[in-house]
Amino acid sequence: MSQYSVVLCVTDGVEDIEAVTSIDILTRSKINVITISTNNQHKIKCAYGTNLYIDILLKNYQVQNNHIAIILPGGLQAAEHFATNHMLLSYIKLFKKTQRIIGAICATPAIFLATHNIFTTAKMTSYVGLKNLVPDIQWLDKPVVWDEQNKLLTAQSVKHAINFNLKLVSIILNNNIASNIQSVL
Repeated sequence: MSQYSVVLCVTDGVEDIEAVTSIDILTRSKINVITISTNNQHKIKCAYGTNLYIDILLKNYQVQNNHIAIILPGGLQAAEHFATNHMLLSYIKLFKKTQRIIGAICATPAIFLATHNIFTTAKMTSYVGLKNLVPDIQWLDKPVVWDEQNKLLTAQSVKHAINFNLKLVSIILNNNIASNIQSVL
């Protein structure tokens, strides 16, 4: 197992494939995945019915030195919940301040990150239907966007969840490991 851990935030209504793909690809890469419930329930029901059993509740979470990234999957209901969760917002700001990777997929970059103006200069993408929530100067119309300077990784939609996570693996570990994982998918 890698010495690195990635925190995956989930809540009811999170997009099934985006959450499960993160768990699967990161675990295959030997990166420890810590699932955190932002609605403080140990059982999460994803948008399309998948049930997830969570490692820790947000109210009990403590950042560790090896927590290299925090990931926020999409799903409209989840993104809206994330945007109103003040405790989660404080953790996102802490991860940003300590220059750790922040990742978000689909609706979450626009509804949570852009709406709260967390990254004022970072290049990002989001679900194309929510493009209007992202400042034009920040928007990139690409499936996956990595802004290395700001340590921000974003993706447009569920169909890009695999590439989003492979990019995360290549950032944390290296391209060879990401290529090895991709070859068996």
